[in-house]
Amino acid sequence: MAQRLRCAAVHEPPVAVLRADGLLTLRSATQLRTALLKCLAEQPLAILVDAAGLTVQEDLSLTALLAASRHAAAWPGVPLLVCAPSRDVRAALRRLGVERHLTLCTDLDHGRAVVAARELPAQVRDRFPAAAASVPAARTLVSGACDRWSLPVVLEPARLVTTELVTNAVRHPGTPIELTVTRGRRYLHVAVRDFHRRPKRLLGPGGAGLPLVEAVSSSWGCTLMPDGKVTWASLHLAARSRI
Repeated sequence: MAQRLRCAAVHEPPVAVLRADGLLTLRSATQLRTALLKCLAEQPLAILVDAAGLTVQEDLSLTALLAASRHAAAWPGVPLLVCAPSRDVRAALRRLGVERHLTLCTDLDHGRAVVAARELPAQVRDRFPAAAASVPAARTLVSGACDRWSLPVVLEPARLVTTELVTNAVRHPGTPIELTVTRGRRYLHVAVRDFHRRPKRLLGPGGAGLPLVEAVSSSWGCTLMPDGKVTWASLHLAARSRI
C-alpha cells in the first residue's frame, strides 16, 4: 500500500526545504499546498521541494506545485525548485506543462547551487510592538529602504501600504508585528506578520484601508500560518505612482 503523504519543512536560511514523501493525490494536494504556503510565510529566498520520496496518483495533483509557484512569484517573489523528482514525477510535470513554471533539480545540492547563483534580493526586516508608535517607525524603515535602493517611484505607495497594514495589525490582533520589505526583480514586496489567526480586516484610518491598498498595489493577500498570518502587498517597480 502506498504511503500517505507526509510534508516536513526544514528552514535552512536563506532557503526553506520541504520534504514531501508518500503518495500525492487530488485530496492530499491540499496538504502539500498548505505546507508550501507555510514555508512562504517565512519569506525565504527560495523553497526547495525534496521530491525524492514523492509518488503521484494522478497528474492533476501536481498542479498544487504550480499554484504554489504562482503564489510565490506574486509574493514574496521567490522561486520554487523541485529537487530529485523520480522519472515518473518528472514525466507527469512535463505532460502538464508545469515544468515551464518550475525549476527541476537533480538533488538538493543542485537546488542549493542554483539558488546560490541567483542574484539575491535586497531585504530589510524588523519587529515592532503592538503600539501606535510602531506605525511611523515602520514607515521610516520602508522610506529608508526605498532611498537606499533608489526606488522613488514606489516610495509613497510603499509608505501608504505600510501605514495601512501596520495600523491594522496594531488595532486588531494586538500582537508583536514583523515587517519585511523585499526588493525583487520586478516588485517591491511589503509584508506584515502578526501572531493572531483572526480573519483579516483591512480597515485603516477612516475604514479606507482595503481600497487604498488595492488602489496602489499590483496584488495583495493574506497567508495564514499556525501561529498567525502574513498580510502582504506587491508594488510594481516600473509602475507610475497613482497617489
